[in-house]
Amino acid sequence: MNDNTQDPQTADIPRADWEQLAAQHGTPYFLYDADQVRQRVQAVRNALQGTAQVYYAVKANPNLALLRSLVSHADGVDISSSGELVQAQLAGFDAASMSLAGPAKTSAELEAAIRAGVGCISMESVREIEECARIARRIGMAAHVSLRVNPLQLNRAFGMKMGGRAIQFGIDEEELPQASARVLALSPWLDFQGLHAYVGSQCFDPAGIVEATRNTLRITRELEQASGLRCSKINLGGGFGVSHGQERRELDLAVLAPALLPLLKAHRDTTPWPCTLIFELGRFLTAQAGIYVTRVVSRKASRGKLFLACDGGLNHHLGAAGTFGATLRSNFALYNLSRPQAPPRVCSLAGPSCNPTDLLGVDAVLPEPAEGDLLGVAMSGSYGLTASPILFLGRDTPAELVRTDGAVVVGRRRHTIADFN
Repeated sequence: MNDNTQDPQTADIPRADWEQLAAQHGTPYFLYDADQVRQRVQAVRNALQGTAQVYYAVKANPNLALLRSLVSHADGVDISSSGELVQAQLAGFDAASMSLAGPAKTSAELEAAIRAGVGCISMESVREIEECARIARRIGMAAHVSLRVNPLQLNRAFGMKMGGRAIQFGIDEEELPQASARVLALSPWLDFQGLHAYVGSQCFDPAGIVEATRNTLRITRELEQASGLRCSKINLGGGFGVSHGQERRELDLAVLAPALLPLLKAHRDTTPWPCTLIFELGRFLTAQAGIYVTRVVSRKASRGKLFLACDGGLNHHLGAAGTFGATLRSNFALYNLSRPQAPPRVCSLAGPSCNPTDLLGVDAVLPEPAEGDLLGVAMSGSYGLTASPILFLGRDTPAELVRTDGAVVVGRRRHTIADFN
């Protein structure tokens, strides 16, 4: 169980604003602090000391107002679809500063990326290499491509492993000679940029990030020596860990930097041509900058346990319900925003659906909520609404509010199910 009696002002928003925002926009709602996200980007920049660029992974939170606030702060964006390409363009990002990845890019998506001038389209199979070249030749525009590699080495420091085993992502390391030969054969329609390696997410051990980086740079050198290709861009992935619980555990940049920087500087200094190193980060930048606010509709005792039925649940925040990419259920940090000084009580927070897994908190300890209280699910700035089944139940989607330069704006209005017809 988590002790969640901490004063909600730690979320850096005046307590009186919760009810005011609820009165203006209804409940549930998300609130994202873009100012805090920009501070996180700068913290990573400071740690890297100019040795690598910082890309924002749009999939973590594609809210347009949030993206617009990052245009002058992030070096670029990682996208995974034509939809995210359009969203990033609407926000003001240059397509040349985008990296497109995904194991099932359609011909239409590839063509859209080529026409837009996306800076790096990650090739995840030899078939995709052939298709990309075919489209580029047909429309008369070269495609800027990189090879996404699935390393032989399994890095056990990452909570969710996306490389080092049989998996749908990337080209197996042992197949790189064949892939690089096809890239060379299909030039000039394929403008080779470099290598992309994303081996996992939720890594809290700095040594794990360092080892993943070292391995990617090794693969890069071997590819260059064997094929003659020049890697002018190396996407080192991301996966910097940040927990969603009350303990606020995260990858320590101050510990990471002294071990990582020598590797990055050595590669830069020994590469005879200009080479840009990139880290793509999502959750690490946005998780702590968001909160999901829901209202208690009713209280119910069931066989010795207290349940609080709320007007929001897994339909808006699948991650908090423990069913989005979680191998072990754990509560997000929870707050009673209306009465933070109430006596603590063990309770479970239930959503509005008929699904027994619709629980935003299980046996959580927080100031005892009463009917009508506003409850906050912290660490909700990433993989919240964007990763949830919003049409399930047919309830309105929550408003998404964004605080930028101290002012709160509507980042996405509330939608009804009829709006999707």
